[in-house]
Amino acid sequence: MALTPEELADRLVPDDPRLSPDGRSVVFAVAPRGKREAHKRQALWLSRDGEPAQPFTAGTAHDANPRWSPDGTTVLFCSDRIAHDDETFRLFLIPAAGGEARPLGDLDGALSQPSWSPDGRSVVVLRKDPKTVEERARAERRDDAIVAGEAAKRSRVWLIEVATGKARCLTFGERQVWSYAWTPEGDALVVVTTATPDLDTHYGPSAVGLVPVGGGLSRAIATFPSLPTEPVVVAAPDGPLVAAMVNANRDDPQDAVWTVPLSGGEPRRLGPAGRAVVEAVAPLTGSPGGLAVAIGDGVHGRLLGVDAGSGESWAIAPASLPEGGYPATAPSVSADGRRITVVWSNPTTPEEVWIGEAGGEGAPVTAFGEAFRGRLSPAETVRWSSPDGVEIEGVLTLPAEATTGRPVPLVVEVHGGPWWHWGLSVMLDWHDWAQLLASRGIAVLAPNPRGSTAYGSAFQRLLQDDVGGGEAQDLIAGAQAMVARGIADPERLGIAGWSWGGYLSAWAITQTDLFAAAFVGAGVTNLVSDHGTGDIPAMNLGLFPGMPYAAPDAYWERSPIRHAARITAPTLIAHGDADDRVHPAQGMELHRALTSLGVPTRFLRYPREGHLIAEREHQIHLMREIVGWFGRWLIESP
Repeated sequence: MALTPEELADRLVPDDPRLSPDGRSVVFAVAPRGKREAHKRQALWLSRDGEPAQPFTAGTAHDANPRWSPDGTTVLFCSDRIAHDDETFRLFLIPAAGGEARPLGDLDGALSQPSWSPDGRSVVVLRKDPKTVEERARAERRDDAIVAGEAAKRSRVWLIEVATGKARCLTFGERQVWSYAWTPEGDALVVVTTATPDLDTHYGPSAVGLVPVGGGLSRAIATFPSLPTEPVVVAAPDGPLVAAMVNANRDDPQDAVWTVPLSGGEPRRLGPAGRAVVEAVAPLTGSPGGLAVAIGDGVHGRLLGVDAGSGESWAIAPASLPEGGYPATAPSVSADGRRITVVWSNPTTPEEVWIGEAGGEGAPVTAFGEAFRGRLSPAETVRWSSPDGVEIEGVLTLPAEATTGRPVPLVVEVHGGPWWHWGLSVMLDWHDWAQLLASRGIAVLAPNPRGSTAYGSAFQRLLQDDVGGGEAQDLIAGAQAMVARGIADPERLGIAGWSWGGYLSAWAITQTDLFAAAFVGAGVTNLVSDHGTGDIPAMNLGLFPGMPYAAPDAYWERSPIRHAARITAPTLIAHGDADDRVHPAQGMELHRALTSLGVPTRFLRYPREGHLIAEREHQIHLMREIVGWFGRWLIESP
């Protein structure tokens, strides 16, 4: 039976699992993939002693970020249950044994990343500066003109005393706090900051400093080449270290664990060595100097323990995790480091929460994917050579019809990023269409072209100053390889992608007439105008020799709109109307060009949506359109 867009949008997906200090219980957030209303509803679920997880909160509000108290008796979380507004969260405490949640103090606003102090007496949270009284009054008078770059709201660190609910701000001045970590003694916080709250600052130098919790002057620790994420403070023989996930931009774009002494110094790249890319970092409690790290190694995912001093690593994933799978979240470990939890999936198993012994036995405590058991198509790892000899790897999902020995329609689904990659995880939602299309007789090839992560820094750098060049040939060669192997019908090939995948889909159909249909989702079509309208223009400095104002030809030459007259493939285009990452004008430009040129095209625009499609009805509509588009041009067409 074919999968329906409705069941994909409605399926429950777990996130942010947190293991109790004693390793016996796990709490996590659960929400449907598609948002039914303007107000997001997300519940907390809890499993005790390996028993099947049950709802822990009602799910009538947006409950998020569950965090165990150090003694394991209480769960802290953020919720908008009072205001029903994502910009007005409060902190709540709920007994681990169950009962009513109670507010912790009166601090509200855009809250995120809550955590307990090591002694459990206080809680720290990031809070975005709210509008002032004057700003609210001006908005009511409609005297609310926006001046670009001015009056930007910054996030700051706030501390709340658990006993009294009293709150005070710990960071001041014109600095944006992106993340933080407690020191083991609990007397200070390591904070990651930039001068402005613009996302573009992620691609430039970022400061790491130490802020005393009890008051006093902060001090600088180091400057990293790009924004560190998920900082952790760990012990080491020569003194405490700050560890985080970082890359060195153009020089070394691969995310890795970097460390710097807490006392200050020069950051250094720790690893892991080889092609593996770090995707999440968490404390490995119970192991002095240890980090729990999720990595991607080609299409495979792994969980490692890493010694922050020496860089030595070892496997920590429960051995019973589904084979050929991938972590969907960071791991969380017990206080003694012996037990671990993570959300895990593989191509035929949707995301489930697993809990078990590090390196030993484990089992899922959820069954959210039960409705899909036996209904998902198998996937395999495939490899081929690009014209210049570079080996490319990808994931091939085959429909049941492929077992007949006759070639089937095939869609090349291109990932976004470009610094990202497809792994052996389930592809079962509005953004990842492999299972949806395979259930309708269409094979899907998910390639990792040059520039993809998880294949080493040198592989990522192959994309630099060659945007759309070798990577497009990697995609085309992949489709041709599937034809040569008798898998794909050469007359029924399609290409599709979202974000950077949308760009490459649009670019590929200007370079070849191999594809009979295309889908361009939130894709860049004019690299020059995109630089001026997107929210992360500095990313382009890792791809091109300079900004378009100094090197316009490089941007224009690799823009799909520059070569739109070559396009013959019927092209479906989609965009969120509120997309700050890739402005919807990018889709408008391509649609205008194809309409003028007489190429069959259709342009979907989704009100209120940003770079990702969140609302249930929009997700369903988009999936129906994709299925219909490729059904029309790859299956119904002669």
